[in-house]
Formats: sequence, C-alpha cells, structure tokens
Amino acid sequence: MRHLEPLLGGFTAKMAIHTAALRALKRPPEQVTPQDLPQLLEGLKPMLNTFIGALHAKVILAEIATSLEKAR
Repeated sequence: MRHLEPLLGGFTAKMAIHTAALRALKRPPEQVTPQDLPQLLEGLKPMLNTFIGALHAKVILAEIATSLEKAR
C-alpha cells in the first residue's frame, strides 16, 4: 500500500487492492498469500492504468514487484 497511497490516497489504494484481490484471486485481501502477489499485481494493472496512466502504472507495479522480491 505504501507505493499506492501517495498516488491514490489511502482509501482509494485500499479499495484498489480489495477490488483487485476479489477480481483476480476471487478472495479478499486478508486471504492473499505471498504466492498470490504476482497475480494481485496483474489484477491492479487495469485500474492503475485508468487512474495514473499506463506508463506510470507499469513503473509503479515494477517497483512493487522489486520490493516484494527483496522482502523474500
């Protein structure tokens, strides 16, 4: 969320993650596992493309993926 909050605001970032989890994974974000994160990021792509533009969305999603890899 820390990557999305500055761009979307706290509430919208939370709702974006919630919506992407339900659409891409068919379950709420509370049930998302680390193995689900690549699919969750892919699910965020269409929404972020709309909110911040395709190029910026691609950069942000790559940053998030990199952060997740470092955290493992």
